[in-house]
Amino acid sequence: MLTSLSLLLLPLSAGDVLLPEGPAARAWASVDPRDALSDEWLKELGEDAPAILSHPDPWSQPATWGSWGRWLASGERTSQESGALALLAARSGRPKDAWSHYAALVADPASAAAVMPRLLPGVPADLPPDAPLPVGSLLRPTPPPGALDAARGVVAPVTASATFQVGEAQVRLVISIERTGVEAKLHHLSGEPASLYVQLPELPSSEVRVTYIDWLRQETPNDPLLVELKPEMDEPVHLFGRFMPREEHLPALPRERLPAQLIEAGLWFEIEAESSPTALQAAAASAITSSLGVPGGVRRAGAASASTPSMGTIISLSDGPSGARTLSRIAGATEAWINSR
Repeated sequence: MLTSLSLLLLPLSAGDVLLPEGPAARAWASVDPRDALSDEWLKELGEDAPAILSHPDPWSQPATWGSWGRWLASGERTSQESGALALLAARSGRPKDAWSHYAALVADPASAAAVMPRLLPGVPADLPPDAPLPVGSLLRPTPPPGALDAARGVVAPVTASATFQVGEAQVRLVISIERTGVEAKLHHLSGEPASLYVQLPELPSSEVRVTYIDWLRQETPNDPLLVELKPEMDEPVHLFGRFMPREEHLPALPRERLPAQLIEAGLWFEIEAESSPTALQAAAASAITSSLGVPGGVRRAGAASASTPSMGTIISLSDGPSGARTLSRIAGATEAWINSR
């Protein structure tokens, strides 16, 4: 199980969140905890932003891809666009990208304050940032900065925490990532009894195969876990998810330069020959190829033209969660490419 880490190791804080030292923590440290939280920052992003960023699964909506491409390719990216990209990255299971975008909010404390609750503790996307969590809400915390290296064993375990209100109760979430898995501790600090659900986060290369509540193994691998907190509890409720490597290959684009094959013949997302492209697949392909400035799209397997000088760069795109992870990985690589220019 996870090694216990003292929060004294996390010196940078503002308000009720503690993060490992680094760029994201410095952005959060710019926040004045006395300032009121507001979603006014969304108004700078366009009329579609509130609906996209308040959706519980934004990447299931074709419109999200168009907005993502627009915010990503902005000539001089605003802090509001960085905040939106942070939330979208978190919702697609890319914590490293999420915290990288969040770090850009260091000069905009108001946006940094409003975005943080959606990352830690991971409040529902449609809940205002200053609202108490209704009893029975679902938390989806984002793994702390450095989680990918901690899961690979490159660095020591990383920990972050957030204090928040559930109904009439004050609760603290402490989330840690190490090589074996993810641990979340829920502390009842004060107030009335409360209950909530927690979805333990996964990583791009690791999935949660086994979950525990107070070290009791659960029947399902990674369903949301019910946490019941009472004032008389002396110890936190422990949640644990054991990591296992994903048994699939997730493609990525090069960060230093685009290969000639990609530039000349394009990036093609291929689906099964008997299938038809969905609106979501078409929107994703269009947003990614437009952002990279290369030809391409989505097509059926075997549909390449005989006159095409090269097959281009081809990525097989399946339906369901596996296909969503493939698109997420390519979106992350596209962001890295754009940000390096």
